[in-house]
Amino acid sequence: MRRDRRATWRRTRAIADRPEWCIGFACLALYVGCRSETPQEPPKTGPAKTPPSQPAAVTTTVAAKPPAPMRPDRVPPGVGCVSALCHTDLSKRDYVHGPVAAGGCDACHSAEQPGHTFPMTRKGDAVCTRCHVVLTGKPFVHAAVTQQGCIGCHDPHGSATKYLLRAESLLASCRQCHPAEERGDVVHGPYAAGACTVCHVPHESDNAHLTIRSGAAHCFRCHSEIQRKMETARTAHGPAVEGCTNCHAPHAAEFPKLLRASGSEHCGSCHTKVDEQVRTATAKHGAVFTGKQCLNCHDSHASEFPALLRMSMPDVCLTCHDQPQQAYDGRTIPEMKSVLTSAEFLHGPIRGGECQACHQVHGSSNARLLKTYFSSSFYADFDLTNYALCFSCHEKALVMDQKTTALTGFRNGDQNLHFLHVNRLEKGRSCKACHEIHGSNQPKHIADAVPFEGGGWAMPIRFKKSATGGGCAPGCHQPYDYDRETPVSYPRGKE
Repeated sequence: MRRDRRATWRRTRAIADRPEWCIGFACLALYVGCRSETPQEPPKTGPAKTPPSQPAAVTTTVAAKPPAPMRPDRVPPGVGCVSALCHTDLSKRDYVHGPVAAGGCDACHSAEQPGHTFPMTRKGDAVCTRCHVVLTGKPFVHAAVTQQGCIGCHDPHGSATKYLLRAESLLASCRQCHPAEERGDVVHGPYAAGACTVCHVPHESDNAHLTIRSGAAHCFRCHSEIQRKMETARTAHGPAVEGCTNCHAPHAAEFPKLLRASGSEHCGSCHTKVDEQVRTATAKHGAVFTGKQCLNCHDSHASEFPALLRMSMPDVCLTCHDQPQQAYDGRTIPEMKSVLTSAEFLHGPIRGGECQACHQVHGSSNARLLKTYFSSSFYADFDLTNYALCFSCHEKALVMDQKTTALTGFRNGDQNLHFLHVNRLEKGRSCKACHEIHGSNQPKHIADAVPFEGGGWAMPIRFKKSATGGGCAPGCHQPYDYDRETPVSYPRGKE
């Protein structure tokens, strides 16, 4: 008997020394533990005895039942929530919430309650704000935060999208509440890329529309070159200083540069007087209607020049008028660059770089875009209205006073030769009969030749200047001289 007990002990010790057997015994113990939860009848040692008044029970063989499946509220010790037994997908998502990845479910959930429930440690968003600072008291709060709470946009466990968003992308998440109301072929870069958070804060902001900054400063975060220009330029466009969205749509538009309307129409919404002038003009300036329209001449943000011009007035004009142009009425406008750059004597407004002193640059009711009426003929019956343009700068007494010693140097003694030429009831000479309007190589911008009566003949003036007077020998009359100190005498009727 002692030998048998010793042999049994040796076999048991040999089994205990083999790991695979230990694992087997552990599994068996676990199985028995689970099975033991269901009450079992004690094993029978023999046939069951029945009362004498009843016939003996018929004994049948019943196949053994498989073990009951593991109940979720009986997870083995040491096995977490994210395992092969439960919640297998949570750790396999592209973006996993930190506590889930660390197996720290108790960071958000309390201990198990009946029915395999795990209540949150706090109510509502408080469980999130325990770790995540969302609201700090800023005046503008995203409605989604206050109305839907954190889980309205975010999955608390994991997601296929960055920031644990429930939607497939940031843009899709925003689209759930903000449909694409602004449409157009021209789309703002961040908006096209679905990068809403480039411009907007998702939870709270100090600025309306949840923008990162307010006004133009918000756009300057990317458009720094425009900021430098506006801060250093002599003149900045008022609406641009107030905010870029006065002129530009922030998301999408039908017009270039995300403008809210077409060029001239957009500018006309503020510059109403200019807009009316452009629309009602009978003499139209092509620059307003072609190419970039208003932006052909003006900078929309800032400039070193008056009226937000892209460059000085003559330079702006010569970007087109450096070569012949087809006018609105079909005539050909000669190129002006050679005159303005080579003439020794320039008309005062040209010399001062002020083309707009005579021309209405947006449109006019007068020929050649002139601000007021100016006769286009060589001869003109005297009427002050025929010289309205010239007298907007020059003193009208120049042609009204027959005698003078101060009004003009064009006099023979005290005889006013301007009066003599212009103030006639018939065939008075217009200013252009002697003067080149823009400039010439003669003093007082006297022309070398002028078109006679609009014909093809360039009538020579042949002007010569002396210290106290001068003279001319034009094609319209014989040579005459004049002298302010020693008047030249001519037979009566020939002066």
